Amino acid sequence: MNTDAKLPDFDTLSRLYKEDPAAFESFRRHLLQQAVDEAPQRHRPALEELLLCIEANRQRAATPADAAIGAFQMMRQSVGQLNAAWQLGLQSLAQLQADALMMKLRAG
Repeated sequence: MNTDAKLPDFDTLSRLYKEDPAAFESFRRHLLQQAVDEAPQRHRPALEELLLCIEANRQRAATPADAAIGAFQMMRQSVGQLNAAWQLGLQSLAQLQADALMMKLRAG
């Protein structure tokens, strides 16, 4: 995201949400799209897909709190998938190191 642009403070955003929910929603969507647009090109398709998932979650949610909980659950699931991939990578690396060591010991 453009770090030159300053976000309004919490109270201003809260007041906007209460007084003009449509303007708040427009601003929120603009910021999210701006973040996607400013991301490196190779990450944009995944970010667009993530944005669609977030919006679908928001549409299903009965309240803003439910939307936040859904977003948190999606993030937790993503972290779990990243952790599983990391663990698999570590196991593969350990196996390669063990195989290389065994080959060296057998040859020596």
